[in-house]
Amino acid sequence: MCGRLGPSRRAPRGYTLAELILVLLITGILAVVAVPRLLDTSQFAGRGARDFIATALRDAQKAAIAMRRNVCVAIGSTGLAVSHASASGNAQVCAAANSMTNPVNGLPYSDAANAYLGGASVGSAASVIFDALGRPLSSAGVPSTSTLSISVSGNNRAITVEPETGLVR
Repeated sequence: MCGRLGPSRRAPRGYTLAELILVLLITGILAVVAVPRLLDTSQFAGRGARDFIATALRDAQKAAIAMRRNVCVAIGSTGLAVSHASASGNAQVCAAANSMTNPVNGLPYSDAANAYLGGASVGSAASVIFDALGRPLSSAGVPSTSTLSISVSGNNRAITVEPETGLVR
């Protein structure tokens, strides 16, 4: 028998045609569905801007309570500014010279480095004043009676500031 024990078996040489077509089909589906979502950064920029504004509002509220004076947040279309009043008291007006810094990078909130990333923008400019108790005011000395809503492009969830409590959501 020439040393053969059974029929000869060949080692597999490659993939079958069905396997190749399946891989191409899955790759095509990923290219059509997933890649455009990964390349569109407007949703990421919108979420980042929304989180940045909400964090700045919460930081301003805490600063107002800690300093026992009014803290103002001016929200613009591409950035924001945070300042505080020179003296304590509900009717005190915030001074632009008393700008507050972003605790993350140590720069004033109005600095260009703190602009919203990725071209995100706010629909309409808004301003919020927090008094020494952390309550939002509609103007110096006048408590807010309505919920403030701030919308950011690229994000479908608005930021809200509740009256009386100042809760930022």
